[in-house]
Amino acid sequence: MKFTEAQLESYRVDGYVIIPCPFPHELTEACLAAVERVAVDPATITHDAKGNHYRLKPQQPDSYWCDLDHALPLLQIELHPEIVELARQLAGDDDIYFRNGGINELGRGRSFLWHRDSEYKYVEFMHYFSGATHKNGCLRVIPGSHIGSIDGAMEEVRAVRERRFGSNEPPKQNRADVELPGEVALEIDPHHLIVRSSRIFHATYANQTQLSRLMHHWLFRESSAKNHRFDFTKYLAPELIERLTPEQREVLWLDREFWLDPAWAGERERELGKVFWSV
Repeated sequence: MKFTEAQLESYRVDGYVIIPCPFPHELTEACLAAVERVAVDPATITHDAKGNHYRLKPQQPDSYWCDLDHALPLLQIELHPEIVELARQLAGDDDIYFRNGGINELGRGRSFLWHRDSEYKYVEFMHYFSGATHKNGCLRVIPGSHIGSIDGAMEEVRAVRERRFGSNEPPKQNRADVELPGEVALEIDPHHLIVRSSRIFHATYANQTQLSRLMHHWLFRESSAKNHRFDFTKYLAPELIERLTPEQREVLWLDREFWLDPAWAGERERELGKVFWSV
């Protein structure tokens, strides 16, 4: 599978495109079932500095990672051959590598404020496998904001907050960030993907439902990008690696030596030998 010219143009102009999932629906169901197997009472999660988890406990305090981020049900989607082909097309490179994936779980009353993820240019895949609506905290974007600076957009956010809230204080729980002119709400079902730029300006609505909103996101990088977060041979259990195809092992760079990005050195030092994923 490859993007059509119209889809590529939407991505270039708007900074995102929505496409049907190129993998079987059964893989989505497997992810939902995996969440139910490992979910815990939210009251037992006492420390989540990253705000990524609600019922999915971090493997250790102050960690991005729960038990499922690169477990087999999610890797089967992240490394699905159709996904890899799309990633290669956008990267313009057949020798891409999978940098990392993860689950973002938006609990009741939570939201994310307006921000840009990175000044680096890369593509992120987003699969809302629980579905995403205005009511449960779907993504909000400013089309075209992946191009240029976001300084003006942040000034506008501050000005609108002042008018609405009387200060630039970010919204409290149960309240989404301010609405901006031109923003688009990306309500989406579990059988579609959002493919977006790392640089697009975005936020979410607050989750006003009783259930957590589940979003699985991941990214690849071109071979020339010195941005490896970790060496997967040290984080994936042998029984998981045995279930991978040769093509999937290739995209994980399991059989190659490479340089690790020092930006993640602290994370690796804290988590090496303590964070693992399995089947």
